[in-house]
Amino acid sequence: MDTQALKAILLIGTGNAAGKSLLASALGRLLYRRGLKVAPFQAQSTSSMLYTTNQGEQIAYFQAVQAWAARTEPQADFNPRCPGDQSPERVWAVLKQSLERLTQSFDVLVADGVGSPADAYLTGQDVCNLHLAQTLNAPVVLVVDADRGGWLASAIGTLELMDPTEKALVRAIIINKYRGNPDRLKPGRDWLEQRTGIPVVGVMPWLQHLFPSPESIDLFARRRRQSDIETTIAAVRLPHIASFSDLDPLSAEPTVSLRYIDLGQELGYPDAVVLPRSNNLAEDLQALHQSGFAEDLQQYAIAGGTILGIGEGFQMLGRQVVQLQGLDTASQELMGLDLLPISSITTGDWIDRERQATSNYPQAGLPVTSREFRQSYTQILDSQSVQSLFDDSKLGVVSSSQLVWGTYLTDIFDSSPWRRAWLNRLRHQRGLSSLPTGIPDYREHRDMLLDSLADDVAVNINLDRLWAAIGL
Repeated sequence: MDTQALKAILLIGTGNAAGKSLLASALGRLLYRRGLKVAPFQAQSTSSMLYTTNQGEQIAYFQAVQAWAARTEPQADFNPRCPGDQSPERVWAVLKQSLERLTQSFDVLVADGVGSPADAYLTGQDVCNLHLAQTLNAPVVLVVDADRGGWLASAIGTLELMDPTEKALVRAIIINKYRGNPDRLKPGRDWLEQRTGIPVVGVMPWLQHLFPSPESIDLFARRRRQSDIETTIAAVRLPHIASFSDLDPLSAEPTVSLRYIDLGQELGYPDAVVLPRSNNLAEDLQALHQSGFAEDLQQYAIAGGTILGIGEGFQMLGRQVVQLQGLDTASQELMGLDLLPISSITTGDWIDRERQATSNYPQAGLPVTSREFRQSYTQILDSQSVQSLFDDSKLGVVSSSQLVWGTYLTDIFDSSPWRRAWLNRLRHQRGLSSLPTGIPDYREHRDMLLDSLADDVAVNINLDRLWAAIGL
């Protein structure tokens, strides 16, 4: 692999949750502003929060955020998924293939390390941190977590546990998540620079009131008080859930509490339940029935609860799903939840396209731009019991009671006017006032927040000193 063809930097932390992933997002946006094509990268990730790319491949959600920060589409090479039982050699072979492809399309790679880079017991096995930097000849930025206390000791300890060749790669230090006056750290910063010879290029304040941890469902959900919560939504964590990101816009709503519930957990009585997309409709539908959760959903609907299904979740709400298996194999007929009078037939042909539609419900005339992603077509069995959600009836339906909803538009909640209109219906059921609907679409809002993050970093980090230290 030609490691000189692609400039790279690696951010490592003094431990988990040091905040390097958010800083990597900010640096990606700042480098994009300099006219560079930026690729985010993380060698491996233990995060359970996944994002499904337009190619149907899954990456860690934070690498998707970093891609959006760099104004590029998320792709699998940003976060190669390697089975956990693979040897370091096999994992590295997979990583090299991704890196070689990225070399062809990008100017600079901003790599996000994992955990601590100084775990001596992982020597020879850690492909995510300093071994990656050595291979790419990449300068390293050490992100020090100041929130936990003992930041100076953690910085020195991390550096001292590196061997000399690894330590030589560390070209800059950022003190992150500091809650006080940064001027108070000056004696410690000066001492750290003199002790290590590595420039401390800035102190970042605590930004978690805007940007929660990577394990949050939505990176951009603002911290809120319990008293702010006015609407509760439960999302079913199917065994083969296809994407968590479809519901990001709901999680970002300041008055909404979104929680994921596993099969077998008590459903309770939230204001609404979302049945998400699935990578294995047959097994997930079977799991719903076997766990008894299907009956819980049916009883919830009978009691007047609101349910919305997306993609395969939409199909599960019907009476049946027929999966065509091929010429030599009998079709498989699956029993649905019988909450909508529809029947879906799954074929082998995917429809994947951007759609512009106009809503009929929950408010007529709302423009919606979303992605239609399906492998099925759905028949309406009783046209008196359901209505078309949009001006194209193939995109979704709603029951006449407006309690059970289903759509093939995977990111329907990105369309803020539609999302707010749907939430307002839930709010009205509780006697709450309407939320304003004239707000930017979620993707526009997300981009604005990434700009704000980059601006905050530019204010608090000496970028000229940072770029000089890492050779950019």
